[in-house]
Amino acid sequence: MSRSRTFANAIIALAFAALFVFLGFWQLDRAAQVRELQKPFQELPSIALSEISTPSTNLTGDAVNRIVEFSGSYVTQYLAPKQTVNKESETSEWSVALMEVDGGGLLLVVRGEGLIETPRGEIALTGRLYHRQFEDRAPEVTLSSGQLRRIDPSLFLAEYSGDYYDGYVIAMSEERNGRQIIESSRVSADPTEPTVPGYYWQHIAYVVIWWLMAGVVLFLPLYSNWRERRTKGELN
Repeated sequence: MSRSRTFANAIIALAFAALFVFLGFWQLDRAAQVRELQKPFQELPSIALSEISTPSTNLTGDAVNRIVEFSGSYVTQYLAPKQTVNKESETSEWSVALMEVDGGGLLLVVRGEGLIETPRGEIALTGRLYHRQFEDRAPEVTLSSGQLRRIDPSLFLAEYSGDYYDGYVIAMSEERNGRQIIESSRVSADPTEPTVPGYYWQHIAYVVIWWLMAGVVLFLPLYSNWRERRTKGELN
């Protein structure tokens, strides 16, 4: 075997070994995430929305499920049908308003169940922050009909220009002009249960497999070279 071919094989083996080692560390990280998600949820104090999220940026993991406080005025309101309300998969129709937040940015707010009158004026709001919905709950509906197929700010980009906050908030309380409490049939604002596919030991098993593959990839060229030298020695 020529030196150039040996060098090329070594480079390929190192590349695949590096890939398998990376995949092993990735699975190790997933295992750590699973272990972290198994810990009981701890509620943190409410925080100003501006401290954990800004328009035109993706939500961080630390921001999801936080209770946030902010104020602004409502621009418009839609209905979001077929929203799951409990573990028994019962559904409900939610009232979702688009709010122009003080300081800039647009944010979706779930205000309650069913059709609710949109209040005017300055609204101070407290609610829980969630990731946007990625899957359609009612794919047959359209924005022009006043309904949302999922709660996702990207649906509004063509209709309302501006910078959007990622995700949405389920309102827990609203006050108009700093004094009038707005009553509504609130949606339960329970924390979401983020999940990582698989189980802890399943990810650990994949770590072992990927790193074993890295060892095999590094061993095979050495073994092949040793066999070739041994064969040549026997022939001589």
